[in-house]
Amino acid sequence: MNESIYVISVGFMLIFLGGLTFHRMTSKRTPEGARALLRPSGRLALMGVLLTAAYVFSLPGVYHVLEAIVPISNGTDFIAKCCAMTAVGVLGVHLAVAYGSETATTWIIGKRGLLVGVIAASGVLFTLLVADTPEASPRLEMYQGQRAVELNEWIVLAYTAYVLAPLLLPLLRDGRRNPLRLGRLASRLIFAGFIFSIARALAYPLELHAGPEAFYIFELVTHVSTACVVLGLWVFAIARRHRLARKTLDIGLSIK
Repeated sequence: MNESIYVISVGFMLIFLGGLTFHRMTSKRTPEGARALLRPSGRLALMGVLLTAAYVFSLPGVYHVLEAIVPISNGTDFIAKCCAMTAVGVLGVHLAVAYGSETATTWIIGKRGLLVGVIAASGVLFTLLVADTPEASPRLEMYQGQRAVELNEWIVLAYTAYVLAPLLLPLLRDGRRNPLRLGRLASRLIFAGFIFSIARALAYPLELHAGPEAFYIFELVTHVSTACVVLGLWVFAIARRHRLARKTLDIGLSIK
C-alpha cells in the first residue's frame, strides 16, 4: 500500500514537472544558449530538468539500467541526489534574486554556500562508498538500517534546509504584504513547501525510529513540498500570463 502511494506520487511529480519543463523549453520566448540560465525563466527550466531527472533516475526500471553503466554500486543514487541538491540550489538562487534578498543570495552562492555544497556532495559520496550496498536499490531502500545510509539521506535533507531557511522571512513578508492576491497566494504556497522540507530535515531522527514502513510516508512529505513550490511558481506565471499590472506584483517570478 505504502509503495503504491509512493509510485503514484512520483508519477504525478514526473507528469507535473516534466510538463512544465517541456512547456518552458519549447516556448518561443525561451532564450537560446547558455544565456538562458542568466534569466529567471532559464533558471526555472534548469530546475525543472534537474528535479525531473532526479525523480526519473529513482524509478526502478531506469535505476537498474543506469546501474549497469555507473562504476560504483548504487552510484545512480548519488547522481540522483546531486541532481536534486543542484535543483534546490538553483531554486534558492532564483528566489533570493527575485525577492531581492542579498543575505539569502550570499548564504546560498557565496563562499560559505559553495563550501557547504561541496561538503554536502562529498559527504553523500563518502557515505555511499563506506556503506555496504552490493545490490542495486533505488533510494537505497534495502539498506535503510545502516548508519552510513541514514547519514547519506540526512545530508541531502540538511543541505535542502540550509538553502531554504534564509528564504522563509522574505516569503513570509511577501505572503502578507504583496498587494496582489495571486502574489500573496504564490508566496504562501512556496512558504508551505519550504516548511515541509525543513520540518522533514528536523524530524529525521523521528523518521529513523518510526521503522521502514514510515519511509514512504516521509517521502510523500517531500513530494508534497515540491508540489507546493511548483504550484507557487505556477501562480506567479498565471499572474504574468493575464498581464496583471507589474507594478502591483513586486517580484518578478514566472515559469512561463
